[in-house]
Amino acid sequence: MSLLSFNASFVRRLYHKIGGRLRSNPNNRPDRERGDAMLPNEGMSIAVETALNSRCTSDYDDDPRNFHWGMFDKNKKLTPDQIQQVLSMAKIPRFTNGAIEIKSETNTMTFLIDSRLSALQRDGALVESGMQHQAVGLVCAALGIGYVFSSLGVEGKAISADQFATVRIQLGAMQPSYNGAYWSTAAPAEIKPWKSGTLPDPVRQGNKPLIAALARLKTHTDAGKNPSLDDLGQLLWAARGRTPHYHLSSPWGMTIPTYHGDEGISEVFVISDGKVSKYINWKNNRPTHSLEVVGEFRDDAGYLPAHQQKSGNSIIVLNRNLSEGRAYWEIGYQLLNLMLQAQSLELHYAALLLEEHQKIPFQAAGIKDPVAAISL
Repeated sequence: MSLLSFNASFVRRLYHKIGGRLRSNPNNRPDRERGDAMLPNEGMSIAVETALNSRCTSDYDDDPRNFHWGMFDKNKKLTPDQIQQVLSMAKIPRFTNGAIEIKSETNTMTFLIDSRLSALQRDGALVESGMQHQAVGLVCAALGIGYVFSSLGVEGKAISADQFATVRIQLGAMQPSYNGAYWSTAAPAEIKPWKSGTLPDPVRQGNKPLIAALARLKTHTDAGKNPSLDDLGQLLWAARGRTPHYHLSSPWGMTIPTYHGDEGISEVFVISDGKVSKYINWKNNRPTHSLEVVGEFRDDAGYLPAHQQKSGNSIIVLNRNLSEGRAYWEIGYQLLNLMLQAQSLELHYAALLLEEHQKIPFQAAGIKDPVAAISL
């Protein structure tokens, strides 16, 4: 980002922050003064791609361009049954046996892992906790419910001798934020309009409902077709693509949450035809959708499972840039999105958390700290 664009972003955020403080107190009203929320009827049929494109965290300032895009409804509250509905739908497929849990108190969810796990098991549990964060967020996006993260720090926080919390998420009734609708199938526009890249533009309106897809999601399936270039681009957009909402008063919307707007936490790479390419979603200060070749790939020693060595396979690799817990959560967001999108496209795929020996060929190809991969 150039100095000029950084200054413009800073001024815009400062403007919205001051404006928010000049408005009436945005604090939530007591539950006794609010009616029960009526969730939109369309929620159960909202497609995977539309839920990904409409993902937005919420706050009480009534301004979608001030900090969070979503706007909680001060006059409505979620019922206990609606909150339980979100929990029941936010199930994920598992890679590990480590204990993970979502503890619900009123409208606040705390995401827990077992603090007694070994280092390797803990890393996997952190990824899966991130998958849980994202599952809740996507269910909320589909059902028209607002949510907001409550940070417990970049590593999370121990809350007992045997439980470690990654984040807390608060749910609430939400106002429609997309021109009177809860969802959008539009590309980013306004200040930072979409710029087509080297990949075909992604589809933002599919035909497979998010809720049903999440219910039957698996870590792998042998059924399905080989991915086309359109499919590969769609998968990359699902993992880390640009969306029309704002974040931190800037047009930084993505299909995944970003911790305090930090976009350098992780990266997405593609291995295909012996080449390593990096996914690019922002270029020349605009959202885009491209692959850029950055190296070559070989696995002469056969470190990868047999299904990932087949000729013509593509492998999407999720790399962390930081050693903090939040990097594992972000890997989890992207991994869940990839599996959902692969399933909705009816592709055959196999996702895995990488063991140390499986990381070797990726590291030799310049992917410094790979955590997870999905073979297509």
